[in-house]
Amino acid sequence: MKNSDEEKLCDILIGEAVVTLLREKGRISQRALLTKLRLMLNAEHDEVRMRATKLAIRDVEAEMVRRDSPGAGEREKGVIITTGKFGNDGSTRH
Repeated sequence: MKNSDEEKLCDILIGEAVVTLLREKGRISQRALLTKLRLMLNAEHDEVRMRATKLAIRDVEAEMVRRDSPGAGEREKGVIITTGKFGNDGSTRH
């Protein structure tokens, strides 16, 4: 698989992990994403997807280090998104 194809698959797998977290209605954070990617890796049997998942894990870990570095601004410190129902109409807030 070409590097760019592997990077595309990496992005797709990150997206799949985020969608799974959203469906679980849990907190969305880099740590939660990392945990979900590790669970996906443990369940994966396809070598190509395993490599791309490992790349995704490395990307998230690198972003966590960058975000937590002393030079990172407040906007880069990370955002935690919670989803849940509110109001009487059952609408969802993000």
